[in-house]
Amino acid sequence: MVPLTFLRKKAAHSVPLLLAALIFTGCGTQAPDQSTAHMQGSAQADSGFYLQQMSQSTNDTRINWQLLAIRALLKEGKTQQAAELFSQLPQDLNDTQRHEQTLLSAELKVAQKDYDGAKKILGTIDLSTLDKNQQARFWQAGITAEQGRPSLTLLRALIAQDPLLAGADKKKNIDATWQALASMTQD
Repeated sequence: MVPLTFLRKKAAHSVPLLLAALIFTGCGTQAPDQSTAHMQGSAQADSGFYLQQMSQSTNDTRINWQLLAIRALLKEGKTQQAAELFSQLPQDLNDTQRHEQTLLSAELKVAQKDYDGAKKILGTIDLSTLDKNQQARFWQAGITAEQGRPSLTLLRALIAQDPLLAGADKKKNIDATWQALASMTQD
């Protein structure tokens, strides 16, 4: 039979190895890039969160956070800060980032009340390259750029946006569609 003290010594030697293995399994791993998931979502966080993430990131991830920060700043009504951050975007963007940048430029024009500029930019966007969230934003920018004036363009935008919305937003869209129809004249 093996003496009990021998087993204790052997166990005592293996504890540091076990602890080291546990510690090192947590080291060297990076947090997954969540910016891409946020880009495809509705960007629910505030601009402070995205700006902080941007400052802690590099390369494409940094650009994704920067685009999200611009989107959040526009949503918060901080147009000047959004314009400054937009002007700092690099030229070398991937396709997803370029689509987002173009859409943001139209939204920025709308926020700056340059409706003709926004319409011009929106006219260059290929809807098939946008995800559903971006399509809803595209149509909303077009609706806002029409400034509530009843027109076929406004009506098309309202109808196209409808399947992309839910809940209270969908009800507002339906009401706005009927309002536009009711105020159109037979010319």
